[in-house]
Amino acid sequence: MIQWLKYIVLLLVLPLMVSCDKFWNHRIELRHVNAEKMTLLVEQGYALLDARDSNWYNGWPANGRLVGGHIPKARNFDVAWLEQKPELLKELLATKGITPDRGVVVYGKDKQDAQVLGQWLVAEMGFAKKKVLIFEEGFSQWLAKGNQPEKLPGYQRLVTPYWLDAHIRAMPELKVLDVSWGDGLRYQTGHIPGALHLDTGSIESEPLWNIRDAQWLERELLNLGIQSSTPVVVYGDDMMAAARALFVLKYAGVGDVRLLNGGWKAWVESGYPIERKINQPVAVQSFGAEIPAVADILADTEGVAKLQHEEHKALISVRSLAEYKGETSGYNYIDKAGRIPGALWGHSGSDPYHMEAYINPDNTLREYHDMESYWQELGIEADDELTFYCGTGWRASLAWFAASLMNYKNIAVYDGGWMEWSRDPSRPIDKG
Repeated sequence: MIQWLKYIVLLLVLPLMVSCDKFWNHRIELRHVNAEKMTLLVEQGYALLDARDSNWYNGWPANGRLVGGHIPKARNFDVAWLEQKPELLKELLATKGITPDRGVVVYGKDKQDAQVLGQWLVAEMGFAKKKVLIFEEGFSQWLAKGNQPEKLPGYQRLVTPYWLDAHIRAMPELKVLDVSWGDGLRYQTGHIPGALHLDTGSIESEPLWNIRDAQWLERELLNLGIQSSTPVVVYGDDMMAAARALFVLKYAGVGDVRLLNGGWKAWVESGYPIERKINQPVAVQSFGAEIPAVADILADTEGVAKLQHEEHKALISVRSLAEYKGETSGYNYIDKAGRIPGALWGHSGSDPYHMEAYINPDNTLREYHDMESYWQELGIEADDELTFYCGTGWRASLAWFAASLMNYKNIAVYDGGWMEWSRDPSRPIDKG
């Protein structure tokens, strides 16, 4: 009887499996274009969509290859993200200006990735079949013809698991910091081999959660075995926490600080080794520079109060829209809601603990064209002086780091953020 049931189930399921295979590989047959046709279509207003990993898009070579980056004007949409909710992906496409009323050319590392993404656009996102085309040659063959790719200028400071794994073994002086607030419960259960835990509470002080004073920072860094010349990579479950640590290290004067793109999630999903023993730091005696060595990246309240009256200077809020409009303070420990007068909204996320406008569905940093578009729509230019703020500094640190990767030179974080500003009853507040 059981064998007959198995046979009946197989008869029912097999046609569905075959149908699904036909759907992805045969049913939606998309037209292919060559490099010349692709270029012409993009010039005519078609979107160009890169279906590869965001690290390759940024500039890292695919493992073992020599050149990374992307075709000029391409936007990044990793085919691996298709497992996410359709509503999220539709919104993600829209933020890139890619909507069903617009033609799209798709390319990837091979024609299969491009084909899958193209078919999904038609079947799930409502794009017209005739307006979705495949650049079959892909990025590798495009490069082979002598074309020059675009890259995120500072992509080497946003490292991959592949890079980190290789350099842990090749650079014994490299310090890897696993960053989180508190005792590091996840660190205790597993972390990148050799990593030390950094509690953000050791570099920030209550009640405002501002960066601690120079003497305190120096003591913490020396205890971690970090000098100004020490190469450091930070990571965590939360990209914002890691960016906060990176910002503090740069402020203190550590010259070479990098962030693991995608954090702990990216490391685990890449299949690299996990260590469970608690590593103890070896302290050093001298930092090698006076802290803070890069003080100009930190803005104070008095300086922020003057920004709205100065040309070519902008205060950018990277709080959620509800926080920016004054519908909520964002935190149960901040009483007042609203924003600093003159602040521009630079996009952020759905709440204080998420930053979807800056982070991809796989926890990697959004493509730099996305983030730069938020600032450009405000009329901001690359030479302007930009100060980012949020509630207490974590989200602002991530936005600052992103801008630094794009080679924005005049950028700072208002460390006090909304928490410090709103605690002073004499300071004005805007809403709406």
